[in-house]
Amino acid sequence: MELSLYSTQPQFNTPEVFKTPIIQQPVKPTNPNTSIEQVLHNIFPEKTEENKITRTRILLGETAKTLTSEQIECINAEYQFLIDTWLDEFEKSVFEGMTLKEVLNGV
Repeated sequence: MELSLYSTQPQFNTPEVFKTPIIQQPVKPTNPNTSIEQVLHNIFPEKTEENKITRTRILLGETAKTLTSEQIECINAEYQFLIDTWLDEFEKSVFEGMTLKEVLNGV
């Protein structure tokens, strides 16, 4: 049996639009161990402010029922300010008047 070097099927004239190459995006391999919650979080990320408010409400328990979301945002901001200030003071006492960031950056 002999194979022909050319296609024996009839060739159709296809429009130029269909002849242009299609650029494909690289496909990321999927991990079968990824939880459905992680996948959903990647597709629909939560708003960080709402997430912080919700976590604070859970931590405050019954007290949170009497507070508005704006009040909880203020509480979060005040605590974050105190934490940052106390941490800076501690770092300055340990690193001879410099914060850890200043030590690492060589300022």
